[in-house]
Parts: sequence; structure tokens; C-alpha cells
Amino acid sequence: MKSLSYILLAFLLIVTYGCKEEDHPYVGYITVGRVVVEATAGSATVTAETDISEPITMEVKDDAAEWCTVSATGKQITVTVQANSSTEGFRTATVSVRCGYRVTEFTVLQKFEGQQYLEYDWAGWEAKGSDVQASDGGGYGSLFTEDRTTFWHSQYSPALTEPLPHRLDIDMKKELSIAMVRIGRRYYAPNGNNYPTVKTMEVYTSTDNVDYTKVGGFTFALPWTAPDGTVVNGNSPLVPGYEDIMLPQITTARYVRLVITETNNTAGTCQVSYFKAFEKI
Repeated sequence: MKSLSYILLAFLLIVTYGCKEEDHPYVGYITVGRVVVEATAGSATVTAETDISEPITMEVKDDAAEWCTVSATGKQITVTVQANSSTEGFRTATVSVRCGYRVTEFTVLQKFEGQQYLEYDWAGWEAKGSDVQASDGGGYGSLFTEDRTTFWHSQYSPALTEPLPHRLDIDMKKELSIAMVRIGRRYYAPNGNNYPTVKTMEVYTSTDNVDYTKVGGFTFALPWTAPDGTVVNGNSPLVPGYEDIMLPQITTARYVRLVITETNNTAGTCQVSYFKAFEKI
């Protein structure tokens, strides 16, 4: 009986560990980076990183197959696209890749004519600052919506003893390679006015939320002359809806600090409707 017990135990061990090995076999790896192509018709190649010797097969998902095709020679993947005639909209395709038993995906991004930057997804970003009038505009959360009728408003009630500078600290939750930031101005729908209350803003970046480096800024002083020659002295539809700040070099950062040192009014109050960050493509 004792011998039979040992035999049964050995059999169970073999079955148990044998099943684990069969359930989780090593199937290799394959990684394919994003492919960026120009607006004109053409092709681009990318090299798949893989330790699998079997052929690569691919399929373009969804409707993107109409303008995007893919092929592979060894580890070299070629993406061929039709021209993108849009003047303001990039397009993307998701490509499913199989190599042996390993399956992954990569993205094809086709620019629109003249596109240089791609906006990061701001979902989950958070902000805080030196002050806020939470009852006016929507508070810090308004910095991460497209709706420019909502906005961060500096505190005015009770009035600050020292209203300037105002500081906004943005946490993007992970490090990003930033080439440009965009600062939205408050919009008033009934008359189409944009609010140029921010006169001077400085932009700083950091990876640790401790050490910050100045990377850019802008000054929009009133009176301001519009492209059509109109002199603007206050809120106006002629004022641009946003201000783009191109960084002198691509900067890796998780945190962005906006410091408003001057306003276009004597009270030192101002609004910012949104904050966006862009990568260079």
C-alpha cells in the first residue's frame, strides 16, 4: 500500500507541474512601435522587435483598411497609405500582428497637411494652484475640457492681498515628451468674446514636482492690433481663442507649472479655460 501511495503521489506531481508547464508555455515576444506617415500617399517601414523566427502576419482593423495596407518581409513591416486630404484632421489605424503564438497591435498615424504636433490625452490629469474662485467658471477641473465657457478663475472674493503672481500646477500623471503647450482663453458665447485677461505667463516643467525649469511663456498686452488692423482694448471675438507656446527643445516632464505674473487689468484677476500638451511628430 505504501508503494502504491508513493506511485500515486508521483503521478499527481507529474500531472500538476506538467499541466502548469502546458498552460503557460513561453511563446516569445514581439513589439512594434507606432508608425507615423505624412499626409501624402506613400509608405513607411518599421522593424519589429521579436525573438520569434516564424513569419509575421497582419490585419488592419476596422474601416482603416480602405486607406491603409500593411505587409512584412522578415522583421521589416511596410505601411502603405493613400493621401489624407483633410486640412485639420489626422487619422489612425490599428494593425493586429501575429507572430507564432504571440499577438500584439500597433498604431498607424497619418498626419494632415502641415501637422507637426499631436495632442496628448488629458484624461486623469489634475491641477491645483495658488488660488481659485471655485464658484466662478468651474475651478481646476475646467482646465481639462474643450468647453471654453468653463474655466479656472483667479480668486477675487475675498480679494487677495497680493493677487499676483497666480500659479497653476498640472500633474499629467506620467512623464511625457513635450514640444508645445496650448493655453485656452475664456469664451463668452452670447457675444463671441474671448477674454485676454492673462498678460504674461511663464511655463515651467519638472519630473519630480520639486525642481522646476522655465521652458517658455508668452505676453499678450493690451491694446493689441488684430490682423485686420483693429485695435483691441479688451474682450473681443478678434482675440485668439488660445495661445501656443512652442518649447525651444523637447522636454520630458510629468509636472507643468503655469505662473501668471501680469494681467491686463488693475485688479490682477484672470481666467484660463484649458491646458493642453503636445508631442512633436
